[in-house]
Amino acid sequence: MLLEVGACSGASGHGAWALCSELKQGNVTTVMETIGRRLQDSLGRGVDLGLTGKLGAVHPSVADGAHRLEENVYHFGRTVETLLLRFGKVPGAASHHPALCSQTIVEEQLVLKRVANVLINLFGMTAVLSRASRSIRLGLRNHDHEVLLASVFCAEAYHQNLFTLSQLDKHAPENLDEHIKKVSQQILEKRAYLCTHPLDRTS
Repeated sequence: MLLEVGACSGASGHGAWALCSELKQGNVTTVMETIGRRLQDSLGRGVDLGLTGKLGAVHPSVADGAHRLEENVYHFGRTVETLLLRFGKVPGAASHHPALCSQTIVEEQLVLKRVANVLINLFGMTAVLSRASRSIRLGLRNHDHEVLLASVFCAEAYHQNLFTLSQLDKHAPENLDEHIKKVSQQILEKRAYLCTHPLDRTS
């Protein structure tokens, strides 16, 4: 469910699954289009989901927060697309790559936790921007304070999301999943905390 929402942030759910299927089958045209789109992303193509501007959904006073939300949503969609390609949604989803058949997204708890954390922040950013915009348009008392709160919240959530999304990159230095899994496996095997207390005497 989490990844379906993420896929929808970049494209329709059906379109995201179709894209994954075509890439797994080695569709050359789709592969080249995907590579081209990601190259454009890396070169700084602007992100505009229609939240700001003359027909935008939010008030100009919170435009900075809206731009941060748009950027987060866009890159979240691209990240989820990558995760679905890497793991697959259900057992057997990576059938064109037999070595990956046993590796599915539903078993990747560290990945799902990060996806959930980003979604929570995106929901929060959406809520505070909506509320602040409404307060301004209705002329509610102290709406300027609400705009300030929205700005602070969106800035913090934006940077948290950037770091979390970087952790979802398998090869990024921020990704410590393999180390965490190793620690967990060692503790599970011994069913105990392995480190000796620093005050214990040693011979």
